[in-house]
Amino acid sequence: SGSRFRMGLELTVKVRDKDVPITFDNPALEELFDKLKQMKAFNDWCNGIDEDFVVKGITVQSIDMFGPRVGFVKFKADVTDKNDIAIPSIVFMRGPCVGIFVLITCEEDKKQYTVLTAQPRVPTGRYALLELPAGMLDDSGDFVGVAAKELREETGLEVHQKDLYDLTEKAFGSQYPGIYPSAGGCDEYFRLFLYRAKLPRSEIESLQGRCTGILEEGEKIKLKIISVHELWRAAPDVKALSALCIYENLVARRELPADGLPP
Repeated sequence: SGSRFRMGLELTVKVRDKDVPITFDNPALEELFDKLKQMKAFNDWCNGIDEDFVVKGITVQSIDMFGPRVGFVKFKADVTDKNDIAIPSIVFMRGPCVGIFVLITCEEDKKQYTVLTAQPRVPTGRYALLELPAGMLDDSGDFVGVAAKELREETGLEVHQKDLYDLTEKAFGSQYPGIYPSAGGCDEYFRLFLYRAKLPRSEIESLQGRCTGILEEGEKIKLKIISVHELWRAAPDVKALSALCIYENLVARRELPADGLPP
């Protein structure tokens, strides 16, 4: 059993206003307890978990720091329903992300294109996985600001926050905060935004193959520009396919214009 006492006191966290014991698989992790309590994703989970769950304890197995803040945490919770039946509850917690569906209309021929990033993704074993431009949310909780920043860093496109259209909010309202790609083991969800632009062909061609990303953050990104009609089979990316699905449904319902032009 892991460490659960600090100076003789049992460590607890508030889960829906109830004190729940928290233990750590090794003493070094326990030193990060105060940092963990500052992690927005962890607080959101503790405060927002459905009341149908009964959380009896949490065991922290690993923590990865991103500079001064907790980036990733893996924990196992002791959770049952109200009939005391155990519920699988191993969590890899990393918090929410943003993804941006870029829709570019060519000024000359009105053809529509989208921007994908190709970058190394070690967990998949793929060196150049095609995805929508995306990024992790920081503790500010500013989805739109982070989306604009990521789009600038990953594509070089300068975007004003007012030009980003929240696809997930349009689809789900306040019922869900975003799209959960791996809900069996991870808390991560995506907020998806649409950015529409009209560019000359020369500018669209100049984006093709451009190398971007923040090298100090280990980002090694190459852009790929494809016809929007090829997106459904070009990228095995849940962000891209989800954004396309919501966008096409909004166009079909005439809530977005079919020409894809910026408002």
